[in-house]
Amino acid sequence: MLREYKQTDLQPLLFLNNASVPAVNKLNLEEMKNILAMAEKCWIEEIDDEVAAALIVIGPGKSYTSDNYTWLETQFTNHCYVDRIMVNEKYKRHGLGNKLYKEFEKYASHIGASILLCEVNIEPPNPQSIAFHIQFGWEPFFEREHGLGKKVQYFKKNITPDQR
Repeated sequence: MLREYKQTDLQPLLFLNNASVPAVNKLNLEEMKNILAMAEKCWIEEIDDEVAAALIVIGPGKSYTSDNYTWLETQFTNHCYVDRIMVNEKYKRHGLGNKLYKEFEKYASHIGASILLCEVNIEPPNPQSIAFHIQFGWEPFFEREHGLGKKVQYFKKNITPDQR
């Protein structure tokens, strides 16, 4: 069942996040609360009362201090940024990422965003995520180092805003 985040998801979401390292960075409870407070949207995919997957989106102009977000803010304006997508290991390859991204695209189009943005680790490597984004129509456009053993590939996808 796809739904929006609710307060009772906080601990399971933190657990899912930290189980997804190194694809995402490890967070403590306060860091997760801060991200969720800034998030434009957070969708949860629930299976048998378990948080099976989640997607956190941050819009432009937030005071988010993520190095990737702040760099992208200097490059783009009318965007929606995927802060993190996480899928429980036992539910990978079940289409949950596709479902979350379709909801994300629908939302971004509805609010009039013109571009979707994210980054994927290439050091440490995350080939599954790179393949997922390319298959979903995202284009790689820039690589950036963050220090020893940490390098990302930025991806973008242009979308057409709703004509409502």
